[in-house]
Amino acid sequence: MEDASDGATPPRKHRLFVAAIDFGTTYSGYAFSSKDDWEKEPLKIHANVWNAGTKSLLSTKAPTTLLLSPNKQFLAFGYDAETKYTDLAEDEDDFESYYYFNCFKMLLHNNKRLRRDTPIEDATGKTLDAMTVFSISLKYIRDHLFKSLSDKFSEIQKEDIHYVLTVPAIWDDNAKQFMREAAVKAGISKKQLSIALEPETASIYCQYLNLSRKKGEDGASFLDKAEEGTKFMVVDLGGGTTDITFHKRCKDGKLKEIYSATGGPWGGRNINEAFFNFLAELFGKHVIDQLKMKYMDDYLELEREFETKKRTITSDKSDKNVKMTFPLSVFDLANKANKTTSVSEIINKNPKYSGKINAKIQKLLISTDIFLSLFRPTIEEMINHIKKIMKGRANEVENILMVGGFSECDIVQNEFRKTFSDKKIIVPDEAGLAVLKGAVLYGHMPQVITTRVARHTYGIQSWPEFDPTIHPSSKRVIINGVARCKDVFFKYVTIGEEISPGFTCSQTFQALKPEEDTLECTIHASHEEDPQFVTDDSCFRLGTLTIPLPTQRSIGPIEIEETMVFGETELHVTAKDTRNNRVFDAFFNFLDN
Repeated sequence: MEDASDGATPPRKHRLFVAAIDFGTTYSGYAFSSKDDWEKEPLKIHANVWNAGTKSLLSTKAPTTLLLSPNKQFLAFGYDAETKYTDLAEDEDDFESYYYFNCFKMLLHNNKRLRRDTPIEDATGKTLDAMTVFSISLKYIRDHLFKSLSDKFSEIQKEDIHYVLTVPAIWDDNAKQFMREAAVKAGISKKQLSIALEPETASIYCQYLNLSRKKGEDGASFLDKAEEGTKFMVVDLGGGTTDITFHKRCKDGKLKEIYSATGGPWGGRNINEAFFNFLAELFGKHVIDQLKMKYMDDYLELEREFETKKRTITSDKSDKNVKMTFPLSVFDLANKANKTTSVSEIINKNPKYSGKINAKIQKLLISTDIFLSLFRPTIEEMINHIKKIMKGRANEVENILMVGGFSECDIVQNEFRKTFSDKKIIVPDEAGLAVLKGAVLYGHMPQVITTRVARHTYGIQSWPEFDPTIHPSSKRVIINGVARCKDVFFKYVTIGEEISPGFTCSQTFQALKPEEDTLECTIHASHEEDPQFVTDDSCFRLGTLTIPLPTQRSIGPIEIEETMVFGETELHVTAKDTRNNRVFDAFFNFLDN
């Protein structure tokens, strides 16, 4: 189990520091606090500050961007990776032989075919296995984090830190396992690692944060002002996804999940994609493709320019136009592709944009209506999804906590307040750091979530005696002279069921063959409450439980009691030899199915 000691690594409760890594789609960062600070002042959390590129700006997060050499060795991460790749694009003829990855976390979202060797494309179309890309990135962040701690606490040892790695709550178990394995490959010990759900940690953070600016002048936090039983929705708006959880305040100040997590692929990154699609429509897709291939430095400069405008624009339309500066290469490529010497001529020939966009030297004046339209599809999908949820039981939720970097956008906040005018919309200060700082708090008090809601119905395949009154003849098989029904779904947990962390279900299996090195059991899941067979359309194979068996056998078959542990952020398992109570290491394998 996670807290067991191997004699070298102290148990979790005795570690001196908690460090959290928020590995985001667009931006990543880390933060930490000591056990002493947490006990005295919970929000005394140190978030790293990165030098934000060539403009010498400071940022609490760095782009999730990785640069590798042609022989796949680490060169840079974050703003340094962007800057170095820009320099390579300017000075090196063979810059395309370097590997440049950015915004690659979305590969893990709802990827049913995710494997350890799943390939991922870089900016120029070259591929590398995703596990290598993720683990190298996490190793850099871990090393940077440890150096930062060492600079402040010279006596610190690697065993003194417990790490918390955040993941979206809507991720499947295979994606969670992928991130855990990538973190271990990056050098983080299994016994020093917890996986936390992003909207849950954001919710924890909001319980401690002083919300007086939004809620009054008494300095009370959200839950200090809320009564026991208050229900609230946490909407975590990140770069790649919208992640939604539902919590209720308990008597002791802890949190209870009341509905299953939900969400979708709607985040700030969608707006960036909409902007470049807009430029492709205006100038031609070939222009944008050529810009990325020949002038990557200008492409990155344009992306940063748009990111700045995206963060500062408001919905009040007080300015009729949004002024953006463009690299000269964009206009040169556009003129060449459209066989003209005037960008204004290109615009005027397009009835959709004529009169709404004006070209100046290295600038475009884009009407605010057009600029705001880039946000509309993503926000509408997000809002419609939440409205659909509100039609059910979730309508009784009175408070909506908006966190994540994209929640700081005025346009998004305005749409939420307009659409859900009957709800109390709360956007805390530092909403973009809520997940990260909440993950540090979670590391200090992992039992703060008292119950979670099962996302699926979980079970295994069983072979009961065949009953012709309830079993179809097509499922009848003869095993050792006994008629049995194959593929029956033996249920452990029901979808929507409230489960306390540590809730267990056990089953005993026999290893009948003496030559077996392992005992394997396939775990199934379903979107229905009561599936009959593991072959039902609603069912899917979740993963395989593998239990190593002892090499020294006694006479007779080995009986193994397999216990699945539910209610945590990940499924866990223990396995025990029933004859001598010896506990075996056992693990799920979600990535080889």
